[in-house]
Order: sequence, then structure tokens, then C-alpha cells
Amino acid sequence: MILFAITLSGQSGLTGSCPYGGSYPYCVGGEIRFTGTGYGATVRVTVKKSSGQVIDDGEYTTNSGVLSFVENLSFADTYEISINGHVVLTVTTGQ
Repeated sequence: MILFAITLSGQSGLTGSCPYGGSYPYCVGGEIRFTGTGYGATVRVTVKKSSGQVIDDGEYTTNSGVLSFVENLSFADTYEISINGHVVLTVTTGQ
């Protein structure tokens, strides 16, 4: 069983959910769904491991300002999720 701890580090309006079990902010499984409102038409999402390695860096299109995406964070580590260059969530995964 893999548990995920998610903490906010700033004001973003971004939250997470656990589509495969668990209770946010502690998810079972490797995928977490992120959603938030109040964004522009496109946003840059960057996900980094604690080593600084970027595992996702892409431009996402919102639906009328609603941002929704899924990240598979199955390896134990601490990940930073940035929106438009600003860290908005820190996700720590473990068993």
C-alpha cells in the first residue's frame, strides 16, 4: 500500500483527490487527480522529484478556467507541483 501526503504551500485553489482509494490527502495507489478553478485559458504545470528531476512539464488547457490533471506518483519521494512557475503543492509519497 502506498500512501500520499499532500500539503499546500501557497495559495493556489488546487486540490487533490484519490480516484483509486484512500482519503485525501492520503491516497492509496499511484495516481492523484488534481483540480482547481480560477485559472487562465492555459497553465504550465511542472512536477519535480526531490532530486530536482522534472517528471512533467507541460502546458495544460483549462475548461473555462477549470484545471484538471492526473499524475502517477508511485515511487516514494517528495514531489513539487508548480503552476506557472510557482510551487503550489508538495506531495510526499511513501508506503
